[in-house]
Amino acid sequence: MTWNTALVFHYGLPVPGREAKAMEAFADAQMLYGKFAADGMCAEPETFHHLFGGGMMIIRAESLEKLFAMLEKEESKRLIDLCTFAVHDFEFTFMQTGELLMEDMGLYATVGAELGYL
Repeated sequence: MTWNTALVFHYGLPVPGREAKAMEAFADAQMLYGKFAADGMCAEPETFHHLFGGGMMIIRAESLEKLFAMLEKEESKRLIDLCTFAVHDFEFTFMQTGELLMEDMGLYATVGAELGYL
């Protein structure tokens, strides 16, 4: 399977007094996205943790549509809300790689050339 897109969650240190909730949210995310991976919706989540707290989780998928489908599920929405209460600097973004990245870079170059910037 080709993983052309990724959902990247970034998180900071736990909110003071909510450390247990932050750890619960982390475990829930591993389980939820692991379940989605077992169902073939995405790859297994990859987690990178900063040595002094905070980090990111990367969930790769075939398309943005698959990522959106995961985020639209009730359990994903609840988990995101939990994270906003449990950790500082929680955010997520979408990334592209592979063929999708090459297509977008081609369009970027075309538009830049049309504008006379490239």
